Amino acid sequence: MTFLSNLAPRLPREIPGFYYDEEKKRYFKIEAHPTAPANAAWAAGNVKKRKAEKAQAQQKRKRQEKLKGCIKRPNLLAHPLAGGRLLREFGVVDPELPVESWTAGLRRKGDVSFWPGQEQNPDAAGISCLLVEGGDETAGLGMAYAAVDGRQLTGSYLPTDKDEKINFGITQRMRASRLSALRGEAIQDDITSISYHHASHTMIVTSTTTSGPDGSSRGKINLFQPARPSDLGEGDWEGHFLQQYGGRRPTWLLGDTGAYVSYTSPVRGLTMNASRACPASGSGSGGLDALIATSHGIMCVDGSRAGSEVSWVTPKPPGGPGPHQNHRNHNHHQHGGGGIRDVFGVDYHPSNPRICYAGCRDARVLRVDTRAPPSSPGAGWDSLFRHRSSAAHVRCLDDHRVLVAGPRSAMAIYDTRWARPRRSGGGGGSGNSSNDRNYNSAQPVVQFAGYNNEAHVRIGLDVTHGVGGCGGLGGGGVVAAGLGDGGVGIFSLRTGRRLRAGDVDDPLVLRAPGAGGGGGVVKTLQFQRLPWEKETSLFVAVGPVVRKFTFGVEDGEDEW
Repeated sequence: MTFLSNLAPRLPREIPGFYYDEEKKRYFKIEAHPTAPANAAWAAGNVKKRKAEKAQAQQKRKRQEKLKGCIKRPNLLAHPLAGGRLLREFGVVDPELPVESWTAGLRRKGDVSFWPGQEQNPDAAGISCLLVEGGDETAGLGMAYAAVDGRQLTGSYLPTDKDEKINFGITQRMRASRLSALRGEAIQDDITSISYHHASHTMIVTSTTTSGPDGSSRGKINLFQPARPSDLGEGDWEGHFLQQYGGRRPTWLLGDTGAYVSYTSPVRGLTMNASRACPASGSGSGGLDALIATSHGIMCVDGSRAGSEVSWVTPKPPGGPGPHQNHRNHNHHQHGGGGIRDVFGVDYHPSNPRICYAGCRDARVLRVDTRAPPSSPGAGWDSLFRHRSSAAHVRCLDDHRVLVAGPRSAMAIYDTRWARPRRSGGGGGSGNSSNDRNYNSAQPVVQFAGYNNEAHVRIGLDVTHGVGGCGGLGGGGVVAAGLGDGGVGIFSLRTGRRLRAGDVDDPLVLRAPGAGGGGGVVKTLQFQRLPWEKETSLFVAVGPVVRKFTFGVEDGEDEW
């Protein structure tokens, strides 16, 4: 240490009465002006002047260091709306500004209870499945189907007032009618999912039923078309609409379904995990087209032919001839070979409805081609990549990006162009070999660090691009996901960052019953825009209540 200190550069020692010249590297005796030249560096006046300038420079640097800690970003700039407008004035353009402004302005806009009298009961059963549809703008009535604890399919209307708040008492006629009454459908099994196919006007409700002499559970697919006012036929129905709906003509007549079609699988222990209706008909015929994620693979409901046909997209599991309807057997799409186990989520490719993506318990994400010929073993599906945990939710964001979420707080977006798919052999198998893991490794392009869900598979998640007044352009949209603490988080699809979400973040407004004990979570939620409203709304099932959140202002304030 002594040797190193000797090598370090030393400042020249100050000697009283002498001046050290940095250029000449020598000392000069300070002289008074009468004996020293006026411009000499060792003149007494010049030495005194430089000393004063040096002291002033040191004081200036100290003031700058002190002020550096006092200059802070104003809190106003942290507000997405007001701060964002100021930043634009400064020339700073944030593509996520419209999305952040929308999420920060989410306010509670009314509730609908599907178990009246149990809203405040912390032990009340919660809604496990939810579907919200907007209907048409003329009716001004939204519709919601929900299953409390999966036991009964129940419908309710969603009337909204001028402030876009759910309100059953807008007029005296509405208050005197049965508009707020719940309307049940004749489906009472253990309901696992609800979806709606717009082109064919068909509801797809999957459930699990206990049947047979052995009392084993079997999967069941229920199809029905909600009744419409035109189905009532000719006659004077004004009195009926006045009594039931306060004079309004709803798009659907909830609870008035005349016929149901059910398919029960003969495979023992088959569980229907999720259903997904095709957003656009691939054949152009407008027939029913939906995918069902099950514990034994993927099934397809094809309504383009005479009578809806249920078939297997992935290799058919052993256990019987296939799903049957009223003792009438159907032909099934078989690939042969082994099967795929425990498919939790499925979604269509946005540009090609014959291609779909599926998430499995073993963390694999599959790409499935439903057009593959049944004679080719193992054809039609390949293991695209692996997620960090079980793939409980799969959402196709565009032609190449896929969002996958599951337990272990794992939610990420993958680009399928960077994945190296592995064609699955005829034996299927679980795909747990080390070679399979290494081959199908893929790095996510966006990760959601704020997503917290350690253990739940049945937990709410939905994606929307139509928020912020720009259709998601630039901002990329948002994903709303249930969290392990019983709340809901809204995240940016562009950056993965959790966004401030107004009343959605307030635990006094949105918290699943039983969350304090570590068990309650939001099991289902949905983004939906009612045709007569300006913005997309978020509908969240909180216990037995469906709660609506829309961009707006606090109660008592004027809307813009």
